[in-house]
Amino acid sequence: MTIRSVIGAALLLPLIFPAATTAATAAATGATRPTPDAVAAVVAANLGPTRLPGVAVALVKDGQVLHTGGYGHDARGEPVTDRTPMRIASLTKSFTALAVMQLAEDGALRLDDPVVRHLPEFSLADPRSARITVRQLLNHSSGMSDTTYPEAALPQPDSLRRAVADLRRAALAAAPGRQHTYHNPNYWVAARLVEVVSGLSFADYLTQRVLTPLRMSSTVTVDNWNDPVPGLVDGHNRFLGLTWPRTEPDRFVAGSASLVTTAVDLAAWLALHTRDATGGVLSARGLRELHRPSGPDGRYALGWDNPDPFGGPRQIAHNGSSFTSTAAMVLLPDSGYAIALMSNSRMPLEADVEAIMDGLIALTDGEPGAGGPLPAAFIADLTVLAAAISIAVGGGLKARRARQWARRRTVSWRTALRLVPYLLPVPVLAFLPQVLESVTGGRGVTFVLLSHLWPTFLASAGLIAATGILVVIARVRALRR
Repeated sequence: MTIRSVIGAALLLPLIFPAATTAATAAATGATRPTPDAVAAVVAANLGPTRLPGVAVALVKDGQVLHTGGYGHDARGEPVTDRTPMRIASLTKSFTALAVMQLAEDGALRLDDPVVRHLPEFSLADPRSARITVRQLLNHSSGMSDTTYPEAALPQPDSLRRAVADLRRAALAAAPGRQHTYHNPNYWVAARLVEVVSGLSFADYLTQRVLTPLRMSSTVTVDNWNDPVPGLVDGHNRFLGLTWPRTEPDRFVAGSASLVTTAVDLAAWLALHTRDATGGVLSARGLRELHRPSGPDGRYALGWDNPDPFGGPRQIAHNGSSFTSTAAMVLLPDSGYAIALMSNSRMPLEADVEAIMDGLIALTDGEPGAGGPLPAAFIADLTVLAAAISIAVGGGLKARRARQWARRRTVSWRTALRLVPYLLPVPVLAFLPQVLESVTGGRGVTFVLLSHLWPTFLASAGLIAATGILVVIARVRALRR
């Protein structure tokens, strides 16, 4: 066979076997679109009593909605669908940032204007706050921080006006523009800025300028997580390895974490961010500016993050969590895909939601996605619980043998020192939020948050502290006898 005949056969092959050639090309390039069954399989692998109770998914490519679906059940036992309302928490920030960008494109403000130029009521207990720009609010480089203003532990405001007024007693943790520190009040101020500049309430502005043009008719903006929303049901937490329905505590979230929406509506939101024609909501240039990292950390943009993909495809993403729900969305600009994921639970480590998202991203690259053999949160629950029970059993035995211990001791300072280690878990428990804040980089942690985020850990810490007190009491009584 000559070279010419080989080339001719290769050119004719797509005409003779078009379906096979197309399938081979798609497989080689990872271009095969995920099917609804494949999406359902990834989600199903991560549902169950020891995993997630309910999940909703939206999948979009190049502005076209490929799939929306709901899986599992809500806290009442009703099936989750693609029209089940759920809180999306900090995904709201991308909406607030877009609203501000609209005002910038209208010429009503500029991103690098000082905030006080348009919002004179904004003032902190630090003269440097006059230099905070609109952009610095949106990329969390204003200098405001949970370390200087622990908003989660403070009395909650009842309006954006009140929220901004309360900031007058807040200090700055850094000069504006110097460092990235994620802080929800940045977006309270941004939402209040939208109100003052537009003359509309923040909720009305979003409805008129964003939600209605995108036909997101099921999306609602609230001020507090306890505000009633038709069809909205509180979610779940994990305790003792299993998921349990929990009530969502009250918290002020306007502009920072205030949206309640559905998978159908989130698909429309992702479509806006993945198509060339923006439909008049925002220019393509404005969308690129929202996605472009501008914070001093080199990753955070304006209501969006650019996380390190660790060898995977480039991502523009954001996560969000209430006390009883979790949400995530990701844009994959290299392939044109976008995925949104909502879960009606808040789990330790949030690894369950990440596992589903990783599986869905793998599907867009033509790879199979599946859940792990055991969820990380389930393993973490059992690990801390086993450790606490082991310590409690050991402590019980020591308390029971306190008389034998006391017979070998005398009342002295050396004996007292031997008892101190058993009391150390008590101050650790008392200051556990502060200890965890040092691990989370200063993010506000409260006992209320811990009781929802990881109740098994909190109960285990309490059991260990109680065990130490029991041992000390038993040994001191034995010594006195």
